[in-house]
Amino acid sequence: MEGAHEKLLHLSFDETQVAESSEIAKNSSLQSSKLIQWLQVFIFTFFTLGGQAAGTLLGRVYYEQGAKSRWIATLAQTAGFPFLLPFLCYPSPKNHDDQQLSIDHQSSVLVRASVYIFLGLFQVANSMLFTVGVQYLPVSTYSLISGSQLAFTALTSFFLNGQKMTAIILNSIVLLSFSSSVIIFQDETGDSGEISRKSLFIGFAATTLGSLGYALQFSLTELAFQKVFKSGTLKVVMKMSFYIGLLVTLTSSIGLFVSDEWNDLEKEMREFRSGKLSYVMNLVWTAISWQLYAVGSVGLVFKASALFSNVIINLGGSVGPIFGMVFLKEKMSGLKVLSLLLGLWGYASYTYQHYLDDLEAKASEAKPSTEAGDNF
Repeated sequence: MEGAHEKLLHLSFDETQVAESSEIAKNSSLQSSKLIQWLQVFIFTFFTLGGQAAGTLLGRVYYEQGAKSRWIATLAQTAGFPFLLPFLCYPSPKNHDDQQLSIDHQSSVLVRASVYIFLGLFQVANSMLFTVGVQYLPVSTYSLISGSQLAFTALTSFFLNGQKMTAIILNSIVLLSFSSSVIIFQDETGDSGEISRKSLFIGFAATTLGSLGYALQFSLTELAFQKVFKSGTLKVVMKMSFYIGLLVTLTSSIGLFVSDEWNDLEKEMREFRSGKLSYVMNLVWTAISWQLYAVGSVGLVFKASALFSNVIINLGGSVGPIFGMVFLKEKMSGLKVLSLLLGLWGYASYTYQHYLDDLEAKASEAKPSTEAGDNF
């Protein structure tokens, strides 16, 4: 009996060691996976912030140097999609699950094409609205008003993506709403030339509607990743950015020719104060900047959520006035400082909620392990 008992204890000990080794390997793999994911999130964040800041500044310079074509400015926001071709042609490693998933979804080509077309046309309207906003507003004012996109995304994510709404997130929404609305009372005389109240109202309305439109587009993009594009590779991000960019570019080109603005293109290049070369380089770098922004923002939706992506975009909007002040010599009035502080407060509120969610998730993961140890 004693020998049998010792043998049973020895077997139990071996099983415990195997279970512990398996748990350690699992935790190590999980930590490595999380590290890679956060590295990807960091890269997409850098693309989003860098592309947003450069694109906004270049867009303002485009109008300040004498250019007037809204369709050209809208076209430049997506014309950088050919830069994604090398990433699409590069073969990504596939495992058995990915191959099976590809086979299962061969019949949904029409559905995927419909999603690309819908999101592309939606982006054309949003890009035009933001183009009008950049034309009529200084960079600092435009950046702060576009911060309302986060508040709108919180609402659309709640209804479309099941995003939970807490008191802290609601506080963030209120703060960001006040942050963008307070700018309408600003008298913009002295920022890069005189701006009438009528122009300020047009820019305010266009930027606010564009923010609402992009919030809805980001939530629909997250929904598309959940329901239609279920591949686990980053190539799906590049494909979505490429096809939407292609569609928006074609649509904007049609709008450019239908509106007859293309007839004034040569004249616009001649009258550009910095010269023809500067005109071309402005459009080229604008296209590259906004393409980086597009890849980064869609990548954040893919790796995190629409709401997280817009948190980063809103952070870029808060930093925007600083770039406008440094590079374009725009003034930072008291109302803009107040709006900036409210925006940062709203951003901090959301970040704190994310921190609480992370603590809750870690506690939930640790609880089963504790219960298993008690049972043993």
